[in-house]
Amino acid sequence: MKPYFSLLGSMAILGLSLISCTKEKPNDTPISDGDKINIEISGVNHEMVLVKAGSFTMGAMEGDTMAVNTEMPAHQVTLTQDFYIGTTEVTQELYEAVMGENPSHFKGATLPVDGVTYSKALSFCNKLSELTDMTFSLPTEAQWEYAARGGHKSPPEPTLYAGSNDIESVAWYWDNSQHIPDSGSTYPVAMKQPNSLGLYDMSGNVWEWCLDWSDFYNADSATDPAGPATGQYRVLRGGCWNNYAWRCRVTYRYNNYPEGDDYVHIIGFRVVALNNNNK
Repeated sequence: MKPYFSLLGSMAILGLSLISCTKEKPNDTPISDGDKINIEISGVNHEMVLVKAGSFTMGAMEGDTMAVNTEMPAHQVTLTQDFYIGTTEVTQELYEAVMGENPSHFKGATLPVDGVTYSKALSFCNKLSELTDMTFSLPTEAQWEYAARGGHKSPPEPTLYAGSNDIESVAWYWDNSQHIPDSGSTYPVAMKQPNSLGLYDMSGNVWEWCLDWSDFYNADSATDPAGPATGQYRVLRGGCWNNYAWRCRVTYRYNNYPEGDDYVHIIGFRVVALNNNNK
């Protein structure tokens, strides 16, 4: 049984306790960057923000002296479909509401879920899709970076971190997460400042899985890139509480074995859903 879904202006609510499933969108209501929906699963709310389709330069920013070869060359990317992305990483309370378990090393309802392999993250997306009237997935690497930079802007946010050049204002990372010397941890989501789309913790807190297999960039422009067809490692983006600042930049790329258990307490994820209401 799928829950109720309605779009009322810029806010939608999905709730498992309701029986019917309807969709409404006033014809005169425009949809734009920053419009939000709210998903409710067993009393747990999760907000998502609309990111309009557009083009951006993906990869190391000009003059970024911290850039490494995996971030180069910068190249033009076009995303042709609007999408919603979670304003926060998936929290432990949401993960448990959907999956009935909590694999996290650091426990706390509003902490980002950690200890999640790539397949577990996909399983969460599939289960959430079954429970609602939307189709959820992990973001592609291009969707992730586009959203982290601020989405449909001209140009996208030219900042080193998601929302600022001052990492202290937007991220939990090595220098501010070590509340016990050499023994840091994750922090509750949405405690730092968001970027211009209202997205929190795109830099720092936990690494976030992306759909793509990991590979080097090339200079060719691309439309809706989804990475190579095969590979050994899956992409991780955003840095984490256990990283120095340079790894929390919006262009930095990391990876891990999809089912590897190395340092899984630093890995989480956030979800996306395609917007099919405004073409």
